[in-house]
Amino acid sequence: MRIVTIGIGVALTVAGAGAAHADTFSPDYAQVANGAGVSQNQVLTPAYSPIQLPDVTVRNQPDATTIVAHPFIAPWVHQLIPVAPGSAVELRGAARVRIPGAAALAGAYDSNPADSNRSLVINPNGHCVFAGPDTDPAALTSTALTPVRVDTPLFDLVIEPTLYH
Repeated sequence: MRIVTIGIGVALTVAGAGAAHADTFSPDYAQVANGAGVSQNQVLTPAYSPIQLPDVTVRNQPDATTIVAHPFIAPWVHQLIPVAPGSAVELRGAARVRIPGAAALAGAYDSNPADSNRSLVINPNGHCVFAGPDTDPAALTSTALTPVRVDTPLFDLVIEPTLYH
């Protein structure tokens, strides 16, 4: 719980630098928690890595090459995060980093590397549920907390925390 609290605190500190954008950036709500449904042969990182990264999706748009990733925390790291019995914390989040004129960095994924006006966009999404011992979050009362948002021209971040008790 301490790690989660520190992470939220850091995100809140950074949030003060944001300026509003027209689009509302949000996590991928279809992403299941904790890497459920992803087998080890679909993961690009080794099992000992604290962050597991399944294969990424690359989208080529006229103005950018966008790399979308759905990394998750390794099961062994999840087990190290202390959560009180009878409670749980759910975190959904996403980040978006825009690197203007860098679409060619995507290499073979970039359909038009000669156009220096295109951007490279990196968009990781995450969804974790940290539950106390012998706790089923679905059987608890949920309380959605205020989302943490950072919106700048080159960087966006959103973390949507929910507490279960």
